[in-house]
Amino acid sequence: MVVLIKRGLVWRLLSLTIGLLAMSIVSNLNWLKAQERQVVEIVAERFSFTPSEIRVPVGTALELRIRSHDTMHGFRIVGRNVNLTVPKRRQGEVVVFFEASEAGRFRFECSRLCGAGHNLMQGEIVVVEE
Repeated sequence: MVVLIKRGLVWRLLSLTIGLLAMSIVSNLNWLKAQERQVVEIVAERFSFTPSEIRVPVGTALELRIRSHDTMHGFRIVGRNVNLTVPKRRQGEVVVFFEASEAGRFRFECSRLCGAGHNLMQGEIVVVEE
């Protein structure tokens, strides 16, 4: 059996295939970018978190690594099921995963009484549209 295809048709099919492949690659890269994990190291010390504001675009997967430079602290994200104890200096860190799936402000605070300025110990994760 012999199949004859015009040369112009072959080029059109080849161009279409390459175009679809390129679109697929770009789509996969966008998906991978959305799945990348951004690591943020947070230090809890003397009634503050550093940094106290974390700004990310929607779709970011955050990995928060929290350690203390002084006493034990807590780390709670208000309205989320996150409430952990941060061990005192040189005794490790806690890791929190946060999916920034929607725009908004998400407050975090110390959830363990740590001294006179405990109520000042807070910060925000700010999730913005790109």
